Amino acid sequence: RREPRYIRASPSLHACVCARMFLLAAALFCAAAAELPPLYYRYASFAVDDPNEAARFFSRYTGAKVISSDQFLIDATPAAQVVGVRLPFQGKFSDVYFQNDTSLPAGDMSLASFARKIATTHSMAQDDWDWWQDWHLAFSVDDLDAVALRLMKDDVPFVSRGSLYFAIPRTGLIIQVLGDATVYWKEPFLFCRETSEEVTAKMKPYTLNVTDLGSAPDLPLPEFVPSHQSLAASDAQANARWMEAYLNLTFFYPFTRPNETHAYAGGTCARIEWMYAADRYQFHFIEQRVKREGNLRIAAHEDYLRRLHGNLTQVDQYMLFRAALSTPDVGAYAANFAKHGIPTLLSDGDDGVKRLLVTPPNGYTIELFEDASHRPRVEKSPRQW
Repeated sequence: RREPRYIRASPSLHACVCARMFLLAAALFCAAAAELPPLYYRYASFAVDDPNEAARFFSRYTGAKVISSDQFLIDATPAAQVVGVRLPFQGKFSDVYFQNDTSLPAGDMSLASFARKIATTHSMAQDDWDWWQDWHLAFSVDDLDAVALRLMKDDVPFVSRGSLYFAIPRTGLIIQVLGDATVYWKEPFLFCRETSEEVTAKMKPYTLNVTDLGSAPDLPLPEFVPSHQSLAASDAQANARWMEAYLNLTFFYPFTRPNETHAYAGGTCARIEWMYAADRYQFHFIEQRVKREGNLRIAAHEDYLRRLHGNLTQVDQYMLFRAALSTPDVGAYAANFAKHGIPTLLSDGDDGVKRLLVTPPNGYTIELFEDASHRPRVEKSPRQW
């Protein structure tokens, strides 16, 4: 029987053809993604047990101001308790919303239980790091000393990796603040340093100051420029590829060579993937290899969220955790998701604004909402480490 000619091709020719086909497919794929309208970061939302308490704490160390409901960018569910705060910067602003709506389904694990598991996982010790700390909201500032001094004077522990990370009490939420500091000591990211429940989880936090706090002035807080949303993921590459494919985000190099800021996080001791939107706002996916997970396994929680969200037929409590981006045309994204069989939750909302909820493979919620008048958030990319 005569065999097809392509089966008898030499290995080198076969490899060449495959490479050409891959490049062609990649080019067509990128062209399709590029046809989607641009995205601009607008706000982050977090589900918490006490929105007022969380907002007060967050505002104390960021300078955010509480806004009235008529200023909300978010379209809250009818029974939700929502506190929104606004962070002005460079003539613009970003919002953070703290929400609680127990009328929504939450599955077998209440949000209160989830928050306790994550909050008690964080030791906030300098020599510890848990994978859940990679779920954080990040801002860039031009005076990190002012933020650090306020935290230290109030005895609020933070972890230093050049930038600083502090937790909002009883929520599990981590805030990262990027910039240059002189009032505390710091060390680089150490992705290959193992952490464990038996040793590092039991460590206690301590103040990292290298200055006399008693004589240090109370400095005004700087503007908090939105930098990125970081998300823990059991498969960073799969999530990043999904975001690139369906949200028109652009990959960029995360500095993972041995002499760089995020050394050995290119697959050796961790896998990190970075990408940015039209305004240079970034999303980071972090897949740790040697860090402890604490009271809740990342992969198990991802499975839980996927089961709870299902085909996105209704809003659930965990969808109150979300990152929101505006775009001139939600319909283009809705059509593209439908074309690829990806479930979304569409709504015109009480405010008449077209909105779309969708979830990448790790189950976190991304919101797109229509705002044809919105322009890029900032002309240059803020500092990222």
